[in-house]
Amino acid sequence: MLCLLLIQLLILPLHDAKRSFEYDHSWKLFNYDIDGVKYMNDSDYEYKEGTFHFQDVALEEHEKFLIRQNLIPYDFIYDVPQTTISIPRTRPGIPFTVNFIDNFLHEKEPMLRPFPNSKEGKEFTSVFNMFEDGCDRLWFVDTGYLDIPGVRKQVQPASLLLYNSLPKPNFQFRKDINSALLHNGITSGLRSLSVDFILPCAESYVYITDDTTRDLIVFSLQDLRFTKISRASNTADSWKFVVPRFEIQFRLEVEKYRKRPNETYEHYVDFLNSTNQLYDPKSDSRPRDTFNSTYYPNYEGMIYTRNFEGNILLFTNWNRNKLYCWNMDTPYEEENVDVLSRIALDAVGSVLHGLMQRTLKSTSSKFNEDENNFWLFSTNLDKLLEGSKCSKSNQCTDYLTRRSNSQNLLFLSRLSPKYVSDSVIRNVENIWQVTGIMN
Repeated sequence: MLCLLLIQLLILPLHDAKRSFEYDHSWKLFNYDIDGVKYMNDSDYEYKEGTFHFQDVALEEHEKFLIRQNLIPYDFIYDVPQTTISIPRTRPGIPFTVNFIDNFLHEKEPMLRPFPNSKEGKEFTSVFNMFEDGCDRLWFVDTGYLDIPGVRKQVQPASLLLYNSLPKPNFQFRKDINSALLHNGITSGLRSLSVDFILPCAESYVYITDDTTRDLIVFSLQDLRFTKISRASNTADSWKFVVPRFEIQFRLEVEKYRKRPNETYEHYVDFLNSTNQLYDPKSDSRPRDTFNSTYYPNYEGMIYTRNFEGNILLFTNWNRNKLYCWNMDTPYEEENVDVLSRIALDAVGSVLHGLMQRTLKSTSSKFNEDENNFWLFSTNLDKLLEGSKCSKSNQCTDYLTRRSNSQNLLFLSRLSPKYVSDSVIRNVENIWQVTGIMN
């Protein structure tokens, strides 16, 4: 399982003295393959067998089926069979908000295909972040909100969706989010989510951040029920950072490592806090309000990801041209934050995959179609962290390392779960006639 993130950057050399990156694919603009019909250019209509269109009918921008300049990924998840990509409907001409690239076809410029197929894909309105957990399950929130300027509207209720991701996507359920948990029913702020689980996988919790209220909406898979955690009573635990168009706050929810004999469930919600390193006024590209000399959050902003195996947080500066790391088992202080490279990456596991796009000067700018504008690349995470402050371990890190290593008898190291219930561990010990996995 690799959870991956879209990178929006100025084009920078993918190499420094200690770290190198390999290009996997590149695109000028994305093309589509929808049920065997290949779209290599913009299209006002979707072409289907047995249908016809009046070509002289003038359409509004929001009525057009495909505008390739507007296919700008937001998030992506890499798996061996396929790479899943989300493209929120904040612009016209986006046929499907969740798409995938078939990695087995070995296409020179892989084409986008609707996830998981065109029939189900049409039921999704707009998706931002996605999350693949260690149980090979893909989670995402469909906001149900069409956020195209001039035609903004709520198409359907916001909902949480679950798919089994391997060996191929298989629909599990769609659960509508009660409008009572939202502020005035607004769903456009449901952009970010994280998932926590303990094996067996039925014990899972999904944390959805509502940008509008800065509250957390928590979903229990066992109870199939949503609960809201109000931010107002937890301001001391709030950490904030900027993502495109909105200021987001994630709350860190941690119960320290299990205290036997009573198993303690620990869960994390991804978070990020600003440091002095992140702001460079000389290179800051955020739009400035000249009237009151304050900055607006720009369309770029900081992005982040977390490597669960090593408990390493990777995040960028405002302009997304520097990558920082922090070992989350150490105090969040300036001396524990290290700069890794002048390029931003995101991944979980020993291999990092990144999707980089050329940065546009404004929302009205267009990509140069004579040049490559999107790149998919990869590198080794262990080598990237080698020699940095984030490679230092402590008691908590050592505990997780021992526990993870002990589980490799049953799990591929890349999929080794961080949290396993005591009953599962005892069964493993009995099967393999070993002891001490809990130590």
